[in-house]
Amino acid sequence: DPVKFLDTICREKFETFINQKYQELADYTNAYEQKMVMSREVIADKGIWTAKKRYILNVHNSEGVQYAEPKLKMMGIESVKSSTPQVCRDKIKDALQLIIDGTEKDLNTFIQDFRKEWLDLKPNMIAFPRSCNGLRKWGTTNGIFKKGCPMHVKGALLYNYQLKDKRLDKKYPEIMEGEKVKFVYLKSPNPFQTNVFTFLTECPKELEVQKYVDYEKQFEKSYVEPLKFITNSIGWQIDESYGTQTTLLDFFG
Repeated sequence: DPVKFLDTICREKFETFINQKYQELADYTNAYEQKMVMSREVIADKGIWTAKKRYILNVHNSEGVQYAEPKLKMMGIESVKSSTPQVCRDKIKDALQLIIDGTEKDLNTFIQDFRKEWLDLKPNMIAFPRSCNGLRKWGTTNGIFKKGCPMHVKGALLYNYQLKDKRLDKKYPEIMEGEKVKFVYLKSPNPFQTNVFTFLTECPKELEVQKYVDYEKQFEKSYVEPLKFITNSIGWQIDESYGTQTTLLDFFG
């Protein structure tokens, strides 16, 4: 087993040698106590780096723990960010596993299948989660929001305005400072005359927001763009026609 062999070499040779040199350095500098310790982190057979501290590794052994099946270790990737919709986090992890184990065609087929599911999801499933701060700072008395207002705050101020305007403020709670919210992009034109809408857990059905949600932009921003950081670094292309355009390669088989 090459993984167990590498683990043994690291423990018995590399770590022992480096720790010995640490002790020599401590003696040379007359350190009060030698506290530097070397230990190996992971053994992986595949890895992709997109930038400093942004990578995925196919790990077989982590800090001496041997896995029966390899596990992905991710750093700085959208699937582990709380600002990414949960449904995308799960599907990004699945896509990354395909990038490690599958082919470019496998990945594009997976993305196309997920997009079909995506178009039927409710707004609360595909919305970006955020914390809402600055309602008083960005609100205005002679309008709804000031110029330069952050997108999710703009949507929150619009939400509060719509509740009062449609007399729904007794049925649905307003968004308050510091609350956890979700926001979605809107298609133009729309009756709200803006490109974003924010809500708490569910969109009030009376506002009919779902009719104007820009599902394509949501998919691009929350799912495709994060994957591009990976695919661009390995020379893979994501078919952004999502299978609707036939290539010469498809035509000739």
